[in-house]
Amino acid sequence: MDNIQTPRIKTKRYTRRTFLQTSALASAGVVLYGCMTQQNEPLIEVWHLPKRFSRRSAELTANICGTFSSPVKQAKYQLNNGNWLDIGQGTSRLPGSLFTIEMRAEDLRSGTNNLTIEASPERGQPETTSLQFEYDPEPISLPVTVEWSNADLEVQDGYWETFSDNDEWRVRPKPGFESYDRILSVTGAFPGGRRVETDLIFRSSYKENTPLRLYGFGILPMWGGHKDKVGVSPRRGWIYSIAWFHPYRSGGGVEFGYKDGDAPKQWVDSYRQFEPETGVKYFIKAESWPVLDEAGEHLYYKQRMKWWQEGEPESDQWIEVTDIEGAPLPQEEYAVALIAHECQVDFGPVTVTSITGPEDSSDP
Repeated sequence: MDNIQTPRIKTKRYTRRTFLQTSALASAGVVLYGCMTQQNEPLIEVWHLPKRFSRRSAELTANICGTFSSPVKQAKYQLNNGNWLDIGQGTSRLPGSLFTIEMRAEDLRSGTNNLTIEASPERGQPETTSLQFEYDPEPISLPVTVEWSNADLEVQDGYWETFSDNDEWRVRPKPGFESYDRILSVTGAFPGGRRVETDLIFRSSYKENTPLRLYGFGILPMWGGHKDKVGVSPRRGWIYSIAWFHPYRSGGGVEFGYKDGDAPKQWVDSYRQFEPETGVKYFIKAESWPVLDEAGEHLYYKQRMKWWQEGEPESDQWIEVTDIEGAPLPQEEYAVALIAHECQVDFGPVTVTSITGPEDSSDP
């Protein structure tokens, strides 16, 4: 991580002072009440609070991520004066003091939403943080290109930042905060097929020299969120299609995966042997789309991906898989997201285009 040059960095890091500045300067408002830690830091630190969340659907939640600056015995939140709900901690998704608040689409209001977070330290009085954000349930309009220079990050899990490298804005998990399935939404939820194009540069992983090499990085062309029972925090399942590099599988490939809460996971995948080089830029093109019968009824989802190194011609070698082979996904709306699992990787601009099938009829 030390060799990454970051002359200009944009990180959504909130302290007590910047909380109040944000409420005055932007449409996302924050007010804190309660105790401060010995380091004069707020107990509740919010990393990511977008001014506006894009469309959510089904299991895809609007998430607010952060950390507690000292151990808490209880944490809970209240959305729009509704019921208080517990904030869970201490899982692979949320190691240590990290938290993610997951708000379902049916609980969000179109327009302004108010969120209150309350944390009770092991000693002292509870601290309360009041947040305000917008929600836009309107359908996503494609094509979309996210260039990161002024992006309002919609983080599903983790601590992400944008930075400028050689006059290009990129996005990555904040160095030092690499962990389990760091996920960043590129779009909100929408139905139908999609093509996702971006580039990435793998930097490092603390698991590179371990026997299993359990880390990975790439695109979630179809991200359906973490599936679980209402009220479980953090949510334990997942619904996705993924196009990524996974050293445990010794290559790059595509998968469909489905898991409902603590039920056994289902997945199907296809990989081709490949070893990405550290510090090298690779371009990725991934496509996912529903396959229909003659009457227009849904049969299954199919996805494929290809990649090539910077300076080389675009590859014509696709690798593909269908969900019906082992992990049928529900016919829902899906977001597009980026994923970094236990590693440091940065991504360039992302373009998402609507498709109804393969790129052109000459492809297999």
